[in-house]
Amino acid sequence: MKFQCLADSVYYLPGASNVGLVVGTQRRALLIDTGVGERSGRRLLELLQDMDLLLVAILNTHGHGDHVGGNAYLAENTGARVYAPAYDAAAIEFPTWGTMCMFAGAAPPAEIAVPRFSPRSHKVDEIITSGDLMIAGESIQVVPLPGHTVGHTGYIVAGVFFTGDILAGESELRNAPVSYSYSVTQRLQSLADLRKYACRCYVLGHGPPEHDIQDLIKQNIAQIQEIASFIESCLREDFLETSELLARFCARYSIAMRNMRQFFYWYPVVHSFLSHLSDLGRVEYRIQDNHLQWRTIA
Repeated sequence: MKFQCLADSVYYLPGASNVGLVVGTQRRALLIDTGVGERSGRRLLELLQDMDLLLVAILNTHGHGDHVGGNAYLAENTGARVYAPAYDAAAIEFPTWGTMCMFAGAAPPAEIAVPRFSPRSHKVDEIITSGDLMIAGESIQVVPLPGHTVGHTGYIVAGVFFTGDILAGESELRNAPVSYSYSVTQRLQSLADLRKYACRCYVLGHGPPEHDIQDLIKQNIAQIQEIASFIESCLREDFLETSELLARFCARYSIAMRNMRQFFYWYPVVHSFLSHLSDLGRVEYRIQDNHLQWRTIA
């Protein structure tokens, strides 16, 4: 697979997680995300060398292992500087934080500490927030899009918007019942904010590039609203413990959890909806016989 041109200096590499490439002056290059694992890093370096490009920077949309997996290998072998949002930078430098949060704040079993959730640690050189960056003679607009993670960020270069995982594409919407959200509340706001941007092309974290995302935004919002309504309906009759709610959620959306990694992927998804609904004053909780239980507020 080769990098595909989207604009004069902007490319992307299709894959399980898309990777962006911006070619600046003097054959200097920057990558936007680096895929899963060191194998991805090695492949990216080979492609850059074939194109006679010098990697000088890596910009991460967020800190999940399927987007930062090649960082360490590339930084070590090229000297490229790594840019990442503040909170996500902590997870990149100290991956234990990510797996620890998945396992309720405790040291996780080895089954969870796999590259998808715990990539090899490395230094983040620059913390990004918002505004513009100038790297290799190219101007990059930094767009905060929190929700998928606390610091999730998009980048616009030459009219191409790399949106990361804040927006699910058509295939993801068809094949996954819901996209992971650190915060449903923040993700809804970021989806609304995406409507403000008119770009020539949008590169999502997964799936093919899009030229118009307005309908996708509507579909993403509708999916979130449908799930929130389902959770409220489950909690309407009586208090439910989270484990029972998770079981109903999985039954409703045909999810079959077969290992601990899958359980601790979906468990926080349900909690992100509970947090969202609680902050809106639509659900309440109680502690009953040492069980945390939730109910819809009439």
